[in-house]
Amino acid sequence: DARGRPSTSSRPVTMTAVMSFATSTRATLGADVAASRRSGRRVARRSVIGGASGSAGTADDKVKPDWAGDDLLSKVVDAAISNKVLYEGIMKPMARRTLINTAEKNGVAWRDIAEELGNEPAVKQAFAEIENKSVEYPEYYLQPFHAYAEGNLCWQAAVEAEPATYSMALRVWPKDRITADTAQKRLRDSYTGALRAHVDEFYGKEPDTIVDVGCSVGISTRYISDAFPNSKMVGLDLSPHMLAVAKHRDAGEPGSERRTWVHGKGEDTKMADNSVDIVSLAFVIHECPEYATRALMTEAARILKPGGVFVMTDNNPKSPVIQNLPPALFTLMKSTEPHSNEYYTIDIEGMLRECGFEHVHTENTDPRHRTVLGSLKK
Repeated sequence: DARGRPSTSSRPVTMTAVMSFATSTRATLGADVAASRRSGRRVARRSVIGGASGSAGTADDKVKPDWAGDDLLSKVVDAAISNKVLYEGIMKPMARRTLINTAEKNGVAWRDIAEELGNEPAVKQAFAEIENKSVEYPEYYLQPFHAYAEGNLCWQAAVEAEPATYSMALRVWPKDRITADTAQKRLRDSYTGALRAHVDEFYGKEPDTIVDVGCSVGISTRYISDAFPNSKMVGLDLSPHMLAVAKHRDAGEPGSERRTWVHGKGEDTKMADNSVDIVSLAFVIHECPEYATRALMTEAARILKPGGVFVMTDNNPKSPVIQNLPPALFTLMKSTEPHSNEYYTIDIEGMLRECGFEHVHTENTDPRHRTVLGSLKK
């Protein structure tokens, strides 16, 4: 079992005990953590785009959180997660409750939305139309993640993805009294704003075709499509369940005639060489091992036209918010994201350059997230 053996202790285990353990360990490791912060690589951060709610940071910012990678605190958290009793009995259900409670206390009817989509015949019909039975799923995609035993290859994940995404957006601005719709729009507009600025500066023309890799239920796809109203849009995902919800939600929406939903692999899109203007990955890379991230970039370089744009947005390892999450939250986050340690230590900009991209830069597009962009060398 990748998550370790059940504990043989007869003492009852509680999340309070786990969090107390992580907290006390963090305190006793204060000197080590401080040393890690002093010796960590320092990287200057670019300014926030449209960022009244964000922080531009300084050149002394730490590269990643102490709870990710090879740091001692990270290893302590990983040890707790590897205990199957803790993970299955406490962490996984608590992670779900945290998401659901955040959504529902802010007016997102999580359970109602999930029930509605789960009972909708049109969703099942869309699944039958979209599913490509020849798709071979990579091993990393078959692991449990996001507190689902089957990952994204199940209906529960698909019907809950929309409210989960709104819950995620609300957590970016916890002190702002805003609706879930406002939070979602603010999150997506910061991303598309960074993309538009890069396209205007380095590409110099309107894109014909945009591919949104790992599009999930299509929220990012529709926002990008709205930002580029003359472009053809392809939403590509490995989960036919997610794509079925995306196609159902998109039916009859403005611009839906420009959007196509494709069941396939981002590492092997089957698209022609030099046929795409923009490849986007929104909140995808943190779910991938490092080798898959490189494969995604390599495939993007193959299908992009010369000068075409690669763009990704995801958690920002240098964000003070991410780095200073309380032990309960970062433990729950890591418990549902099996590739966190790799994600928070990958040099995304360096990997892009190695894959043939130039004009590579990072924008801190909100208090929690970064957007990394690059143009394929001509």
